[in-house]
Amino acid sequence: MTKNILCFGDSNTWGLNPVTGKRFDENNRWTSLLNKNLGCGFNVIEAGQPNRTLVHNPPFDGVLSGVSYLKPYLDKHELDFIIIALGTNDLKKRFNLTPSLIADGLNDLISQIKGFYNLNNYPQIVILAPAYVKFLGLYKHIYEGAECKNSSMSIHFERVALDNGVLFYNLQGVVSVSLIDGVHITSEGHSKVADAVFEMILSNTF
Repeated sequence: MTKNILCFGDSNTWGLNPVTGKRFDENNRWTSLLNKNLGCGFNVIEAGQPNRTLVHNPPFDGVLSGVSYLKPYLDKHELDFIIIALGTNDLKKRFNLTPSLIADGLNDLISQIKGFYNLNNYPQIVILAPAYVKFLGLYKHIYEGAECKNSSMSIHFERVALDNGVLFYNLQGVVSVSLIDGVHITSEGHSKVADAVFEMILSNTF
């Protein structure tokens, strides 16, 4: 039976290329690479959306918070894994959120998932703490103050994962963001994310 894997994230899951500003193709996006690496028996559902957040809806961009937009995917698909790769956009200066508050948003999202499944037989959940955002490049002023929050946020995310009994992986130790914009990961980074998630999926497939 085919195992369905939902990759629910932001522009780094969507595959935004920091060099061109467009989308990486299927030979570069980590979600597409994951699908190729897993091969037969697995189906990766790419659900990345630029500007998606855990806590607030970004101004002018409509309803993009994770809690608001996840349910349609749960309704539509029989899922075996849900990979949550969010948190970067919550670091934007205008939101003025502490790492603890961002982690509370993650905890709320996990609670929503468990509630949807009535706490029974819910999919394996994987939390990816985002890559280390840097104060440089195109988005420098948008992410002012983010650098001092990165490490703390990953610690809070790991705590949320532990408290909820879900899987956790810290991308800060694996990939670096582009020096062009300080936010988006490079093609090489996408390959590393695909490899890391591939190992987690295989290690937790029964």
